[in-house]
Amino acid sequence: MDFPVTVGSGQVFILGDNRPQASDSRIYGCIDIKDSQRKSHCDYSEQGNLITGSVNQIKNKRIHKGGTKMGMKKFTKKMLAIVAAGAMTMGLAMPVFAEGAGTTTKEAYITKVFNTEVAKDVNFTFKAEQQKNGAGVDNLVDTDAAVRIDDAKFTTSDGTGTKTKRWAVTFPTYQEAGKYSYKVTETGNSLNLDDKGEKEKMLMSKAEYLMDVYVSNTTAGGYEISNIIVNKIKNDQGTDEKSPVKVDIGSGEDNGFKFENTYVQEAGNGTDPSNPGTDPDADYDNLGSLNVSKKVEKNVTTGDTTQPATNDTFSFTAEFTFPAGTDENTLGGVNANGKKITLTNGTTHTFTLTAGTNMKFTKLPVGTKITVTEDAKANYKGSAAVVINNENKAAVVATKFNEEIKVWDKAANTGYKLGQKKNTVDVTNRFNNVPTTGIIMNTLPYVLMVALCAVALFGFVAFKRKKVQK
Repeated sequence: MDFPVTVGSGQVFILGDNRPQASDSRIYGCIDIKDSQRKSHCDYSEQGNLITGSVNQIKNKRIHKGGTKMGMKKFTKKMLAIVAAGAMTMGLAMPVFAEGAGTTTKEAYITKVFNTEVAKDVNFTFKAEQQKNGAGVDNLVDTDAAVRIDDAKFTTSDGTGTKTKRWAVTFPTYQEAGKYSYKVTETGNSLNLDDKGEKEKMLMSKAEYLMDVYVSNTTAGGYEISNIIVNKIKNDQGTDEKSPVKVDIGSGEDNGFKFENTYVQEAGNGTDPSNPGTDPDADYDNLGSLNVSKKVEKNVTTGDTTQPATNDTFSFTAEFTFPAGTDENTLGGVNANGKKITLTNGTTHTFTLTAGTNMKFTKLPVGTKITVTEDAKANYKGSAAVVINNENKAAVVATKFNEEIKVWDKAANTGYKLGQKKNTVDVTNRFNNVPTTGIIMNTLPYVLMVALCAVALFGFVAFKRKKVQK
């Protein structure tokens, strides 16, 4: 039940005599007056006529209303109403049902979702803090009854990506009937990381759940869990839910008793992000998370690779797809050559380079997928040497001058995934020399075709004119 409760017209709010233990309108809600009147003598109001009689009287004789004999069908309905109302006041001898549910739940499972692009051995810890009466909370059993929630354990063998594990909550042997309430939260991780790190962090779940456990008497004189209801009161970001959200606590895929965590490491830091630069494969200070460089050469066959005397600029687009649980601001915002940038639509950044310059990106998480595109440039043919996570990838080479080049994982139809180690895209543009005739070599075939057509047309016209003259 959600409080406060509005009692509608023709309804009553029923409280059991033993309020700390009773299952009454605090659980089931308001009921119609016609279904609620059960006393040592039961009173019924029908069409303004009052009928009074004991339960035994109702069972053993026909009762008349205003001199009219009550039919058997109506009498049966009255008795069913009495039985229903009586069951509500009998308290914990009957199972407690979840609001809106057709069956009770006597077990609870927790789901842990772990996002990581680096295989890790890590344990996550939880607590179930028993709530006591007071501070706006009442009708609870105050007797200590600790609930155990085992650690969620992940190992390097689980691999990378989004990993999900589910396990059961362990309840105590209860010694008293009634309602027990627990606030369930996540408390820490074995890596001792939080969301404050610059090169490495753990985004911990700040979700909170209220778990209500209803315990009833058994026919054998013991106690058993009759129902468990879990409501989400805060999300993973720690924001209060507008109203408690009842969640599925079963062992299946629909389980909503969930905590999500994300491990984040900046790309290019090496295998030990706490001490960047110590890894022999890492050169973070020079290359950052991703480095895009530009070189220009002459298009000659003599071996002369002297850069042409040009200040031409080359336009690039870098597109980023961030791993699950992260975005452009997870590591404090993406930087380009030391300046924080705002990505267009959270994914792309355009920039220009000239010969001998570079663009160094930092604050990109490991697992970020990147696609780097150089626009077509007149008189230039591009190529790119690509290294991802210190591994040489297939070079990208334009097939002709004035053609864009695209650096990505073509086979997978997606961007390259940045790794812990060196990530570079080195672009070389070869300049097409212009001959002394002034005709650019890559357009020469088309010029020749046009010229041949013109010659043929001129010859045809001359032939026709000569024929006419004859």
